Amino acid sequence: MNNPILERWRRVVSGGDGPAIYGPSGEVSRTFTDIQAEAEELAGHLPAISGAVALQVGNHESFPALLLAIWRAGRTVCLFDAELQGNARADIERELGVTVRTRIENGRLEFEMTGSSGNLQSGVDLYKLTSGTASRPRPIGFTAAQLLADCDHICETMGIRADDLNFGVIAFSHSYGFSNLVTPLLCGGVRLVVAPDALPRAIEAGLVATGASVLPAVPALFRGLLSASALPETLRLCISAGAPLDPAVGKEFHARFGRKIHTFYGASECGAICYDGTEEIIGEPGFVGHPLAGVRVEMVEISPPSRIRIRSDAVGIEGGIFEPADLLMRDGRGFWIVGRESDQINVAGKKVNPGEIERVIAGAPGVREVVVCGVEDPARGHEICALVAGEGDASELRRHCQALLVPWKIPRRFAFVSEIPTNARGKVSRKEVSRMFFAP
Repeated sequence: MNNPILERWRRVVSGGDGPAIYGPSGEVSRTFTDIQAEAEELAGHLPAISGAVALQVGNHESFPALLLAIWRAGRTVCLFDAELQGNARADIERELGVTVRTRIENGRLEFEMTGSSGNLQSGVDLYKLTSGTASRPRPIGFTAAQLLADCDHICETMGIRADDLNFGVIAFSHSYGFSNLVTPLLCGGVRLVVAPDALPRAIEAGLVATGASVLPAVPALFRGLLSASALPETLRLCISAGAPLDPAVGKEFHARFGRKIHTFYGASECGAICYDGTEEIIGEPGFVGHPLAGVRVEMVEISPPSRIRIRSDAVGIEGGIFEPADLLMRDGRGFWIVGRESDQINVAGKKVNPGEIERVIAGAPGVREVVVCGVEDPARGHEICALVAGEGDASELRRHCQALLVPWKIPRRFAFVSEIPTNARGKVSRKEVSRMFFAP
């Protein structure tokens, strides 16, 4: 099997030995030659049966070696979240021809037979699963060349170097974690901290103990880090993706720690799309910057907001073109996400973009975060509702909206919470918000 990531890895290992993987307390867990030896040993223990292999071990020190071992054996890798279990996992295993799954049992790595047949699409080196916020997770096939292209786009644009130390607290099995943490280690020798504890105190302690220089995280983790007493001087780059970053969090983080949180936008189907590499502190929500090196972004519709068309060597769909369901706008500063096509709310036959209303409410005093959704209404089609994290009350927010929105765009109902709920990937589902807080 022609796998350019394995070739890059051979160059990394031949370039010399040294610490490659650290634990959260700063101890060296693996050197580069340790990973190579572990991969060779695991390849020898992999059951000799055709079919794909599910990699479902969470953020474990053996993850990189296990990935290499599966590829060395000429098998396809399927990245599974730790939370994927039961019938949902079995259905995807059957669909992808997964015959072996990996798991951690009592701290040890084990191989387990699935009972599925090995019918598998040829030419695919790795499957990622979409987040499944709107439906069940959907598998997307990639070649190693596409994964390598995504890694190169990210490292070149973000300035991630071989002398950096990546702090790995986001899930390796997610597209974001895989491309920002795992492939930079294998393709560029970027050292990695394996940090399975996502509590703010554990992240703070891990950053200090390891002297990490790059922190890819999701907005909820950065919000939690606002309680940190200090961050190490070694931490030079903070990256936020997976969900929109609340501008208030970015402002407070910069004021407290002197570091900007750089927003990053991507999709499981195509990898990296846009990145804000500037040092400007943006006060409005939804800003994602400019396309990464090697990525071309086109507006599909003439009038904004519009879907976008992505052309890149990293796109995991035949033809190198992908159109996400997000709606974006563009101005002199770059691209802005303003919602998703499926999120459009139908009010008496009129289409409403929830992102427009969210930007208005986010500007009200005391509002930290807001999610606007539609609830079915027999008379009007949908009723506009808003879930707000922060202070204030419904009457104050209605008065604020009346000055900036036409009457039919003002939410009929408001609900208030201390934190907006997210899933394991840090994403917000408008459908779940509607069901949890505004269902009849």
